[in-house]
Amino acid sequence: KKVPRRKTMGASASKIKFRESLTSLISRDVSPDDAEFWDELWKIPSSAEEVFELLTPANARRLRDERFDNLATLFTQATAQLCQIVETPYTIYFDQALNCVRVLTRILPFLLEKGDLGDNDPNVEALCWGSGAADGTKGRGKGRKRGDSR
Repeated sequence: KKVPRRKTMGASASKIKFRESLTSLISRDVSPDDAEFWDELWKIPSSAEEVFELLTPANARRLRDERFDNLATLFTQATAQLCQIVETPYTIYFDQALNCVRVLTRILPFLLEKGDLGDNDPNVEALCWGSGAADGTKGRGKGRKRGDSR
């Protein structure tokens, strides 16, 4: 029995919009306060294959190495979206949750790979294990150890 596939962006305008959003993230600084940009990004329908196709390893590394603030915002926005969806689990938000999970699944290995190579990145440490309070380092949080429940 054939399982019906979810409707995804295919070769549509949505795929073009997702590609444009990724290009913006890689090529220019996108403000964390640009609600229109970030809200639109999560609402673009996408499949895991499309996210992996459009967010190539080279682009993920460029984002990490050249536009870390954009990558940090992408990470925190996706995480915040998921937390919000957990708090208000309405079915209309489930596709957004899937988009967040797909993007996180794609970027996390590249975000963490320097640490796997023995070269800890203080930006990644602050992003993943920090408190989230501004400390003057481009808006990223102060570091804290895992398990610290401040």
